[in-house]
Amino acid sequence: MKKAAPVIVLILLATALFSIKYFTTLLDSKDSATIVYKPYTFKDDYTDKRKLAKAVDNIFIGEVIREVGIEEYTGSPNTQFLVRITQNIKGALLGDITINQEGGYFKEKGKLYLLSYEKTPLLKEDQMYLFTVTRTKEDYFEMLPKYGSVRLDNEDEKYKQIKAFKEVIE
Repeated sequence: MKKAAPVIVLILLATALFSIKYFTTLLDSKDSATIVYKPYTFKDDYTDKRKLAKAVDNIFIGEVIREVGIEEYTGSPNTQFLVRITQNIKGALLGDITINQEGGYFKEKGKLYLLSYEKTPLLKEDQMYLFTVTRTKEDYFEMLPKYGSVRLDNEDEKYKQIKAFKEVIE
């Protein structure tokens, strides 16, 4: 019986590792994910900043603090991020909020995928963005693919985006 115990423990450990690898993303390198691009149906032409500004509740500059979760909605992953608001352009939000981005990582038959609507990259930690968002009934904020975030790499880009939206809001 003493010889069987290590074998049983080894079998249980192997089963646990297989299950974790096959059903979760914990042991996967996100760089190895196969990217799946999907189209998104928009209610209007949001290349027009006036229409975009009118369609959303809030426009602001914010810094992504970290990813806080992934939820499945209508069979697709949605990734939530904690964002610190640094400057409001439309609306008056304060502090940190949760932003939902449609898309994200998911597993299917043991293979890792990254779902991206309209080729919108996932938000990145410690990066500054201009966000256009709408508050949901669940009390988080939803951003549109493609038009919901603009990455700001420097102060010039930041001021250019702020100026462009302030002009269409006024």
